[in-house]
Amino acid sequence: MKNPFLSVSDIDKTEYLSARCSLNRAVLAKLPLYGIEDGIEGMTFKDIFSTPAIVADIRRAAKRFNIDLSRMPDGDLPKILSQGLVSNDARLRQMAERVAKKFGYRLGLLFLTLKTALLENRAARDDWDDFCWQYWQELNTVILTGGLASSMLGRRFKEYIHSVFDLAGVKPYDIRLFENGRYLGVMGLAQRLMEDDTSALVLDMGHTGTKRALVRKGTGEIAGFTPMDSLPSLYMQSRFDSEDDKRRMAFALHKYMVNVIVSSYRELSQSEELSDVIPISIANYTHNGILNSVRGGYAKLCCIGADYARVLEDDLSGELHRDIKVRLVHDSTASALYFSDMDSAVCITLGTGFGVGFPEIHI
Repeated sequence: MKNPFLSVSDIDKTEYLSARCSLNRAVLAKLPLYGIEDGIEGMTFKDIFSTPAIVADIRRAAKRFNIDLSRMPDGDLPKILSQGLVSNDARLRQMAERVAKKFGYRLGLLFLTLKTALLENRAARDDWDDFCWQYWQELNTVILTGGLASSMLGRRFKEYIHSVFDLAGVKPYDIRLFENGRYLGVMGLAQRLMEDDTSALVLDMGHTGTKRALVRKGTGEIAGFTPMDSLPSLYMQSRFDSEDDKRRMAFALHKYMVNVIVSSYRELSQSEELSDVIPISIANYTHNGILNSVRGGYAKLCCIGADYARVLEDDLSGELHRDIKVRLVHDSTASALYFSDMDSAVCITLGTGFGVGFPEIHI
């Protein structure tokens, strides 16, 4: 079946992911199965399952079990949850099991919602037509990656997803866990966008951090991979009091991105002959260098220029005194490229929200 979430560029006929693929704003208008957690009916997918929702629940559960996590940063709590599932500390283990079960069942209910495509849930998603729902019904494989899909926590989630489908008497998706997903987007970009027998700086610019790596490609395969230290993502605000504030923040973000890329390129070029092509995974829906102007912290970059990739190329070329070419790719699409040999599959990153990418895309 043709993927209704993929569009074709008028410029070079490559495919790109349309913003309507997003699961985060889907509404669970009617539960496909009652008796597990009925209180989530009417909520959006992102409110039901996301890292912030899980972190908040961990803090509530820790208080009930008299576990002091007050000095623990929010970013470390999912890792603590995964470790707690195999801990010898009975209280920590019970707390972790409780949270994992709650959100594992929630994840199962969300996937069951997509699989069953009840009329009430169809009506609540006005930007999806019947083909969109049919695609999710006929899909075979769901690849889960990201921090929440790793280690024991991911395995628990998979068990609870299957439990929900078993209770509903519905054949489940083939759930695959990809645990080592930290540089998945970087590897996906390198496999598809790098020329053979070259070395390149490849970056993954997310909402919370930027991952960087030197990648060497041989004949059709990755021949070497050297990660660099990750850097924080700055200037990621997405709401502003005025257009002037928005533009100022956009230029601050742009300047920061240019500095990160230039310093990374210069550092690596001291010991490598680097390609002039820089593949970049970015947390934004993009095609032909054009960013989506509505969603996320990178959307404001549209204020700088309609074709943001060309803006970036001009500034990088001036700084590095080379004719630099930039390939911007939606971050979840970049991750999905790693699984390009899989048919009828979707790659879902479990993080701040749901990231969706399709391995079948041709870019």
